[in-house]
Amino acid sequence: MSPGTPAQAATSVHQKETQPPVRYVQVSNVQTCNPDGLCTFRASCPSGTVITGGGVSVSPLISSGLYLMESEPDNSTTWKGTVRNNTQFPVTVTVKAICVRLPSV
Repeated sequence: MSPGTPAQAATSVHQKETQPPVRYVQVSNVQTCNPDGLCTFRASCPSGTVITGGGVSVSPLISSGLYLMESEPDNSTTWKGTVRNNTQFPVTVTVKAICVRLPSV
């Protein structure tokens, strides 16, 4: 090595590049809500995780006659969504839960 050359960083032969473990997961529950139905569906977190958020979507998008009645946690591990379908058509309702694994204490 000459006096003007920067030194390279030393790296252990046992050192590996690791990625952080996945600490969250999104789960979905897809169901059909029939015409003139009041439908409540839930998405539940896997064992060892708790709910941090969630939501509800409806397909196909119909401009009138579909009402989101609630979208909220049902308990610490489940997201609940209720849709009122006042149309003449069945719709697909997707309830999503975002869950996180709590670190061990």
